[in-house]
Amino acid sequence: MHRQQLARLRKVVAALATATMLTGAASCGSVVSGQAVRPKPDVSGLEVGNYPTEPIQVGTAKDKEAARYREGERLGDFVALPFEADPALSRMVVGTGGPVVLNRKDMQALVINDTFDEVAADLTAGWVHTWATDDDPATAQEMSIAVLMFPDAPTAERVAAGLEHDDFTFNTDNRPVQLPKYPHAKAHWRPGVASLGSWTNKDRYVVFAKFDDNSNRTDLPAMIQRTESLLDIQMPLLDEFEPTPADQLENIDLDPDRILTLALPKSEQIAAAVGPSSTFRGRGALHFLGLSSLEFLDKGQVSAIALAETVVIRSKSGQGADALWELLRPDDASDSQPIAAPTGIDGRVECFQRKVEQYQRPSSFCVLQTGNYFAHVEGVQIQDLHQKTSAQYTLLAR
Repeated sequence: MHRQQLARLRKVVAALATATMLTGAASCGSVVSGQAVRPKPDVSGLEVGNYPTEPIQVGTAKDKEAARYREGERLGDFVALPFEADPALSRMVVGTGGPVVLNRKDMQALVINDTFDEVAADLTAGWVHTWATDDDPATAQEMSIAVLMFPDAPTAERVAAGLEHDDFTFNTDNRPVQLPKYPHAKAHWRPGVASLGSWTNKDRYVVFAKFDDNSNRTDLPAMIQRTESLLDIQMPLLDEFEPTPADQLENIDLDPDRILTLALPKSEQIAAAVGPSSTFRGRGALHFLGLSSLEFLDKGQVSAIALAETVVIRSKSGQGADALWELLRPDDASDSQPIAAPTGIDGRVECFQRKVEQYQRPSSFCVLQTGNYFAHVEGVQIQDLHQKTSAQYTLLAR
């Protein structure tokens, strides 16, 4: 799912209260404590059209490429977002590759030499993205980062050196640059060109960082500082990631948190065009949600995110889901106007139509919060949107 407004929401009392039940005679008041159970809502009267209302199990990867792709998504939750190092880098740049990296083409223009697939032949998977300042693209600053994972540390060290070497052979005007905080990093720039590229290995990973100033302000110390600031965020994240053991990779679970089973599935045609449904627990989802802050992860106590035909976010608590509603529903200043919402839903649901003059074609969406879940549903025709939203609610209510 590409960049969309998910919203800001009103406050909901969603937490389940602790209940006490009195048993026995009034004269013998024993007390039993327990968690109140939310009664299952009646969904039989909801109009869901032809959309599925029973969970669909995704299972494990069907082949090696699907397994590598899933491992790349897992890694994506541990790849730094440039705005974590510099809040001014608040605009995601599309068309620069990935985000999952399986070969040279996924890096697109970020890697200019043609030896990537040969040097990085042992690549397990990677993740790449580019963010920029919210200026005119002709003068904006951009920071790209890719994390590439290999079977072991010696391979990663060899690849980092090989890719940096080939950057020099591709353009003999390049000059080596030392990163004081990362003396083992391989970095380079071309004097007079406002761009700095670097390859830094750590354990089994190679981190590629590239800073570009499209206004061509050639301030090398500033570019070094920007690169080191991003590496300062990235390197500790690699310590948190647990790669799938090599002997288990081809049978990797595509939905370990059982969150995709609760989202409406993509059609085969859409999946073939834009990629399979995905599941994340954190940073990786921002590539698809169009957000430029991690606030929703912390305040929403997010434990799992499904990106399929619909977006479903699970919180660890009702209070967290309430915070997601507050943070992610459209506010009064948005470019959308309210429309009727489907009835019969236990929770919060609001629907909106995007203002036509700001889009190439009309589009509508609904946001839904029920229990510990927040969902976003897209549609064009109102009847279809209501059916899709009701089907999504049914999946969450079961």
